[in-house]
Amino acid sequence: MYMILILLILLTFTNAYYNETIAKMAVDLSQSAYCISDVNIWNCTTCNSGAKLEFVVENKGVRALQGYQKEINSIFTAFRGSSNINNLINNIEIRKISPYNDSKIAVARGFYNEYQYVKKYLINNIYYLSKKYNTNQLLITGHSSGAACATLMAYDMMTIKELDVAYFYNFGSPRVGNKNFANSFNNITAYRLTHFYDMVPHIPEEFLGFQHIQREIWYNKDNTHYEICNDTEEEDSTCSNSCAPLHCTSTSDHLNYLNVSMGSADKEICI
Repeated sequence: MYMILILLILLTFTNAYYNETIAKMAVDLSQSAYCISDVNIWNCTTCNSGAKLEFVVENKGVRALQGYQKEINSIFTAFRGSSNINNLINNIEIRKISPYNDSKIAVARGFYNEYQYVKKYLINNIYYLSKKYNTNQLLITGHSSGAACATLMAYDMMTIKELDVAYFYNFGSPRVGNKNFANSFNNITAYRLTHFYDMVPHIPEEFLGFQHIQREIWYNKDNTHYEICNDTEEEDSTCSNSCAPLHCTSTSDHLNYLNVSMGSADKEICI
């Protein structure tokens, strides 16, 4: 109990900075979303014992896990990503829509529609869990297309004053919206993790009017070192974008974050 209290105190003062311990917690939850489809089963390799799973929300192929992460006193939502990278790339919708009050803010229609399939259930669950565990802190995470849904959910949560997106970490996210969306997202301390030559963060392409949200954390090939990128105004050409336009072609880098095998429900990975 004493050590948990110390951890909570430290996190209170460090959640405004990149925290690899929280990132590892988030990546485990993101991979667990590939493995777990039953709220009564929490026995996968990445199923953290500190997490209490309460809901599995699934609709039209979109899945998210929700529950309580006791070490950080937060309600978590972890989105499953695409199980097939080629399908993600081939089926991605580059058409943008402007569903928010500010018509200059635009997002990819496909990701927005995916998020809408589960949105109302997720938000209702968050209110329930917030009361049950007496906390307004949220951890939102996801991998691949799940990272895109996580981004859209975190954006929605900014408008709900009684809830606090205390921790947002996504992994191998495609670009979600235009520059106006990326700039308006900055009210949240969010971290976007990329891994070496992972190909997914480079779609949809910038020349189509898409831009990533800020605070990229770029890991090297072996996941032994990371760079905190300088992307306040635009994407940092010395981080993940350093491999563009010809060398950002790795699927294996997309399927490994912080040395966790991602994107599969295979028994070899899950159990």
